[in-house]
Amino acid sequence: MKPNRLYQLSLVLSLSLVVNLCLAQNIGNYGQIFPVVEEDIRDQILRRLKTMESTGELARRQHEIEERVTAHVVRPKPLNLPTTSTPIKFTVDPTQFVSHDIYAPNGLLVAKKGTELNPFEHVAFTKTLFFFNGDDQKQVAWAKAHYQDYSHVKFILTGGDVSKAAILFGRIYFDIGGQLTNKLNITHVPSVVNQENHVWAIQEIGVNDA
Repeated sequence: MKPNRLYQLSLVLSLSLVVNLCLAQNIGNYGQIFPVVEEDIRDQILRRLKTMESTGELARRQHEIEERVTAHVVRPKPLNLPTTSTPIKFTVDPTQFVSHDIYAPNGLLVAKKGTELNPFEHVAFTKTLFFFNGDDQKQVAWAKAHYQDYSHVKFILTGGDVSKAAILFGRIYFDIGGQLTNKLNITHVPSVVNQENHVWAIQEIGVNDA
């Protein structure tokens, strides 16, 4: 294509663009436009609380929550561990595998990663643990009859009312969620737990002895 033809073509395209821009019109807006208005969630919550307070619903809800919490504390979910007519004695090794370096607060290395640590090689556990169901009167009677056979007993419920057991035994504990019984492989109650040398010794108590 000749230079003058290129010039003419570019001129036509430029003029066409200018004309289109000049002829462009504002066709306006179709439909009504509203601003976006959204209520603050905090205002909604405060308004709801005020309504609940004025109707007494808030006080009722608080009372229900307090009752549920109190009931759970006084009577946690039982573990439902059975008794046994063939009691056994077994041991559980408390040795733990150290997954990372353990340091004392003063920076002293206590245990190095990869080692096995048995706490009974360093400390002695002088207490005896009684695991029993506070709802079973035979187990309660057994605990009352035998706790004086040991120098220092900690009473641990696997079921029952904590407040009632505290009246009989003083300080009482509850094995919430079976954390202790699972670690000690306890499957029957009553059971007595002591330290023997470097292991836990667990003695089941049979129904004929309880």
